[in-house]
Amino acid sequence: MKTLLITHTDLDGISPIILLNLINEKFDYKSIEIHDIETEFEKLFESNIKEYDIVYICDLTIPESIYDKMESENINYYVFDHHATHEYALDNPRVTLVFDYEGKKTCATEVFYKYLVNTHKELDTPVIRDYVEQVRQLDTFTFESDKGRDLDIIKEALGKKKFIQSMGRRLKKDGTEFTFSAFEKRFTKIKKEELLRFMENKETKMFKYLIQGKKCGVVFSENNKSELGNFLSERHPELDLIILIDAASRISYRTCKEDCPVNEFASTYGGGGHPKASGSKFNDDNRRKIIEDYFGDIKELIEEDN
Repeated sequence: MKTLLITHTDLDGISPIILLNLINEKFDYKSIEIHDIETEFEKLFESNIKEYDIVYICDLTIPESIYDKMESENINYYVFDHHATHEYALDNPRVTLVFDYEGKKTCATEVFYKYLVNTHKELDTPVIRDYVEQVRQLDTFTFESDKGRDLDIIKEALGKKKFIQSMGRRLKKDGTEFTFSAFEKRFTKIKKEELLRFMENKETKMFKYLIQGKKCGVVFSENNKSELGNFLSERHPELDLIILIDAASRISYRTCKEDCPVNEFASTYGGGGHPKASGSKFNDDNRRKIIEDYFGDIKELIEEDN
């Protein structure tokens, strides 16, 4: 049976790959960014998605048009997600959409894990359960320890492929919880100290604006956007939300407040996500406007065909 896993690129998206590897199932996978969902699915429809007997989709809010296409093409798909923006698909029997378990916010990795463990009892070990819990804490920013943050630091240092291989070996070991080596503990400590200095520096460069009646802190950053947004929101309770502009990629929205759902704020700009963590596109037209505003009288060079 040919299996395809389509998933996000962050830790919550990568971890379902690790879980499938642990059950020794042969499968292909594709990691895609949120803003590339429609483009990447179009490529799949034009190429080989029909070749797969089953398609798993994790940690991605799928547009209705893609659902329609999968139905018309008779794709045997199953979706596992936790984003509020995906509520319209709740009635779809192929979609497992869960926002929390017993009052605790969940993540796609946990939703997919609960699905797999029903038929693969070998996944029900203390080490794997603890790993899934640390992914959940990181993705929902509900920390009870630093282990989730440390996992993300290691993922960034190793890169996707090496991280998947390393965690796969680690999660096969016996134990009562997921643990780090002495070297990893020293490494993550240094990286967290670097991160703190980075965030404190960004704080000094934050602008404050009233946008849509909300008090917003605005910073430019290409790195550590979730950590930075949470840090600034906690340090500045006078602000309703933090806007993080990554001119090379997208705009992120973060808040620590319960009464300021940033997914609603982001929806005004064609985005969405969680009530406390959302995003919207920042495209080439937006970048051109910045260049035009800064440099004034410019003319875009158009490459001519030879």
